[in-house]
Amino acid sequence: MKQFTHFDFKSENHDLDIVVVCDGLNSPANIGGVLRVADAFGVSEVVFLSEKKKMTPRAKSVSRGTEKFVPHSFVEKFDFDNRDWFCLEFSSISKSIGHLKLNSKKIGLIVGNENEGVQEKFLADFPNFHIDMYGKNSSMNVTNALSIALFKVTCK
Repeated sequence: MKQFTHFDFKSENHDLDIVVVCDGLNSPANIGGVLRVADAFGVSEVVFLSEKKKMTPRAKSVSRGTEKFVPHSFVEKFDFDNRDWFCLEFSSISKSIGHLKLNSKKIGLIVGNENEGVQEKFLADFPNFHIDMYGKNSSMNVTNALSIALFKVTCK
């Protein structure tokens, strides 16, 4: 048995076109973490719906260089295209992400702000899914939640 190094790693590909929209993320650590996770799961594009317009040194550090090759943008408005969009949010109408069924190879995933979550206008427009949790805390870090959701989306 040999533990692989970075040089031994060979990435896999999938045929999905995944766009992640981050609704109002503020933390540079979360912005960098989202880009790192997006790279790991082969996300096509990350859109930060935010008034922040640039990568901070902290976000770049956490992203471990993925900001250089994961297409991303900071915008105040976004036109949602024709893809299977869903919100990752615990709401009165959300279903467990275990019930997620995607009918397209074009997928859109919306994650929310660290404190406020996903805006109600998005929750009303798109299906809502949540991650089942079994501890006492009612929320999960956005980067961790995104990792779980992208794992579900990309599972073959």
